[in-house]
Parts: sequence; C-alpha cells; structure tokens
Amino acid sequence: MMTKFTLLLALLTAWTSGHAIEVIVHREDLIDPAIPFFGNGSSPSWNFGSPMLVRIGDEVWFSLSRPVPDVPPYANTTWEIHRRLDLGWEVILESPGAMDREPCPLVGLNSYTLAVFANPKTSFNRFRPENNAILWNSRPQLLAFPAAMAVPETFLIEPVFAGNPVLREHTYRSIAVNPANSELFVMVQDPVSELYHPSYLDPVGQWHPQPPFEFPNRGLYANAHVRDGRVHLAAVSDIQEPVAEWRASKYRRFNRHWDFAYRTLYYAWSPNLLEDGLQEPLAVDTIEHRPGHIRNLDLLVDAEGAAHLLYLKKRFQYGFLRDEFFPDESMQVAIGYARIEDGIPQSRTDLIEGLMGPYESASPEESELTWGRLHQLLNGTIVVIYTDRKSGQN
Repeated sequence: MMTKFTLLLALLTAWTSGHAIEVIVHREDLIDPAIPFFGNGSSPSWNFGSPMLVRIGDEVWFSLSRPVPDVPPYANTTWEIHRRLDLGWEVILESPGAMDREPCPLVGLNSYTLAVFANPKTSFNRFRPENNAILWNSRPQLLAFPAAMAVPETFLIEPVFAGNPVLREHTYRSIAVNPANSELFVMVQDPVSELYHPSYLDPVGQWHPQPPFEFPNRGLYANAHVRDGRVHLAAVSDIQEPVAEWRASKYRRFNRHWDFAYRTLYYAWSPNLLEDGLQEPLAVDTIEHRPGHIRNLDLLVDAEGAAHLLYLKKRFQYGFLRDEFFPDESMQVAIGYARIEDGIPQSRTDLIEGLMGPYESASPEESELTWGRLHQLLNGTIVVIYTDRKSGQN
C-alpha cells in the first residue's frame, strides 16, 4: 500500500478573527509521489509535533524517512535530508542504512547550523515472533551539520538523560529549539516505564537532564516550544480503547487488540525549567462520552509568552462506531483552539466546524477537516491555516 506526500511551501485557506484571508502559493513541490508505509507502527509523518521542514533565509531543508525493503521491523527505515536547490530537491545527507523506527525531526539550531534528531539502533535486544519483529537498543542523538556546506560534514550532539531510561527504537521523541540562542529541549520516552525523560541544552552548550515526567495518560508525540528556559508542551492521550463495548467492536472490525484511542489534549509548561521543572499537566479538552478522536496539531507561543494550541476534534473516531452505538448523531469534526497564560487556560473554542462522511475505514484521517497550523504575521496577528479535504481547499 502506498501513500502520497506533497510538500507545499504555502497553503491556500487561512482563518483569522472569523474571516478568510488570501494566501498566495509561490511554489508547490512534490518531493516523492509514493512513500510506502513503514510496516512498523510508524509512518513518514508519525512524529507529528516535531519539525520536519526548516527554512533559513531563502534556503529550505526537509527530512524524509522511508522503509528499506526486506528489513524486518522495527528499526527498518532510513532518513534523508533534502535541500531545495535551483533545479529541485537534492539529498545532501542520509543515514548509513536501516537504523530507525520513527521519522527523524529536523531543526535549525541557529542561522548557520542544522541538526537531525535521529535514534539509531546500537545493539540487539530480542526477537518478537508474534509480528516478525526485532527489538533494538538505541541511542537518541542529534547529527548536526553546517547549513552552508553543499556536502555537509557532521558532528554529534548527544543528549544527557536522568534516571537511566531504557532507550529502544520506540522513543515517541519531541524536540524544540530557539535559534536565537541555540538552546534546545528534547524529550524521549522509556517504553518500559512509559515515563518521559526531558533534557535541556542551555545556550553555552551544557546539558541539564530533568527528572522523569508523565502525562495522566501516555502523551503521543508532543508539540514542544522553548524560549529562554521556558518550556511548553501539548500532547494527546494515547491509550488502548478504555470502553469494553467499543473495544469489542473495534476488534470485530480490525481483528486486533491494540487499537488506541486519542481522546484528551494535555498541556504542560515550565516558567523556568532549571528552577521549577515541568509543572503538572492539565487537560485542555477531552471527549469522554463518545468514541471520538483528538489530535494535537500545533503550538505557538507569542511574544508575551501566551501559548496558543490548535487541535483536531472528532466526535467519532470511526464511522462504524457511530453507526453501531449512536446512529442518530452526526459525524461532527472541528478544529479547536485554546489560549493559555502562565499555565492557566484563558479561552477555548471550536474555530472551524464540519462533518465527517459516514466512512467505515480504519483511517481517522478520512474527514472534511484534516489538518491545521498556526502562523503569526509580522503585525502580530495569529492565523490558522487548515485543510478541507472534501472541498479540495487547503
């Protein structure tokens, strides 16, 4: 089965204060028309909250992962760093082989250095015969390189974590960088304890590993932001379907026990990570009484330090759950927005509403509203750029 990924340097539909604004597309590039599914529980866009696209001035780079044929999961993918040149996209850097499970985020550490956040396998752990997989011990690391080099020379920046976490091919890692001073925040998950292990690289290059951290339920691929030691996180709960009847219905449809539910959006922050640590997470929005689906989309922190969260919210994860348990209800979908100041929610609303079709597919992405991002204009106005799949708008 193939899936298509298209890189758009500008999208078409934006929303601000209830009004559409015009966005001009200067160029639309197709990097690869058909990236195969990874076959390891991940996919080319699976890291969600971490950046894959970096622009420094007029230069643009993109991180893309793909599976290697005949290599068993889980660490069966390679990563490639593409650079936009006059004649198109060119691979300037790539991993030496099938080393990772998950896509590898790309960040601009400053105006002259980039880094790919990889998690290469280091040694064999054990076989997993139930799905013909191999578990690996791994080591999260940043492979940095000068932005100006046509053929980059790389150097390692190795995060330091507290608590001796188990480090495997499953990391659910997040990364944020402040290119104004090269400070960096990373977070990886221990797949055994399911605790997250944050670490902070200060502007002088010193790592400050933080105590293990947890969301009320496991948080999936958090959006992260760091600025002058202040950290913000937004993640969605990632748990096995908790309602027995809905879980049984999913099993009848998919013949598997591991279909997960994403129903609560979490936010956590620190006013000063080195002095205060990460504060207790709070639930921003939740779907408790329907078999719904919430997906964190974006996190923007304005000049005053207020956090703006964007997320996708569906009343029903799958059409067949609506048909079986709530046949008289509509397939509502919305793009939600929340504003938080100093850890205290100030507002929450559904910006854009629509309807899902009566799909019975396993894909939660088959809907009218599918994605969105926040963008701040030069005058400080924050706009939402979103995708409407049914109408063909972006």
